[in-house]
Amino acid sequence: MSAKKTLLAVETSFDDTGLALLEPDGSVVWSALSSSVELHADFGGVVPEIAAREHLTNLPVLLSELRSAHLDALGAVEAVGVTRGPGLPGCLLAGVAFVRGLSAALNADLHGLNHLEGHLYSPFFGSPLERIPFPFLGLVVSGGNTILYLVRGVGEMEVLGETLDDAAGELFDKVAQRLGLGYPGGAVLERMAREFGDKPVSPVLSLPVPMLDSGDLNFSYSGLKTAAVRMIAANESGGVEFQREFSASLLRSVWESIAAKVLAAAQTTGVKLLSVSGGVSINGLFREHLQSCCIAAQLEVRFPEPKLAMDNADMMAYLLWLKRMRGCAPAAFDVEPGLV
Repeated sequence: MSAKKTLLAVETSFDDTGLALLEPDGSVVWSALSSSVELHADFGGVVPEIAAREHLTNLPVLLSELRSAHLDALGAVEAVGVTRGPGLPGCLLAGVAFVRGLSAALNADLHGLNHLEGHLYSPFFGSPLERIPFPFLGLVVSGGNTILYLVRGVGEMEVLGETLDDAAGELFDKVAQRLGLGYPGGAVLERMAREFGDKPVSPVLSLPVPMLDSGDLNFSYSGLKTAAVRMIAANESGGVEFQREFSASLLRSVWESIAAKVLAAAQTTGVKLLSVSGGVSINGLFREHLQSCCIAAQLEVRFPEPKLAMDNADMMAYLLWLKRMRGCAPAAFDVEPGLV
């Protein structure tokens, strides 16, 4: 058997089951992602019990596929990483319990990983530690999180601002469900907004931009959600034309709220680089808006490849690789659903 060198990571924080194996140089040997989104569609959101059970079903299957494809590389694993938080408790427990047994069977080091930290580094995927330009601002926007960090180094993250209630992606899912457009909501709202185009939104459909005058770097979307639901109720007969204009109005409100906080953070910290990640970062309208604002403010912005923006094990394996490069030793850990 070859000397132990490869790294293995498991991601089960939410509804996607991920497994990834990296070479010593950080390149991907093998990765797989199993999504249970179709099982949750009828409920308009993720059902924790269903998601946890799917992880328990999927993990042995994915490991068997990896073993069949790369038995030697699996036998050469020197460290295993698993998401310990944040996430749904049952989902995290499924992954951690599985990996504890796996690391013992492989006689490999075991690391508990922060899911949000994995997102933060996804725009730099594949770059060695010395080529990551610290410090940088890190924005994670997803169905579960809207949070802004100052990142000084691996394991050195300071929360500058976070959502006080709903996350941006959660807002999109709930509003799309109310419109009858299905789940998940972000992509369908973007499609409707693009059909509306760049036209000005009529005053009657204009939505407020939350937290502009809060005096801090936090976010809040519960008030916007309430305003959006009331607007939908008042325009039940508006049809597709209403849905298009409303979608454009809602997205613009969210994009402006995020951009305002990012630019304020850049001015306060003096940092000139922004990492944007999480599922919402796939949204093309969001990328266009934020890039335009950042260019005007002379702030460099980086996004991950679309496949790395959603929850995945590749980014967690990359985080494990960076931690090993930094010399981080394995440490005792437990599941932390509220980890930031």
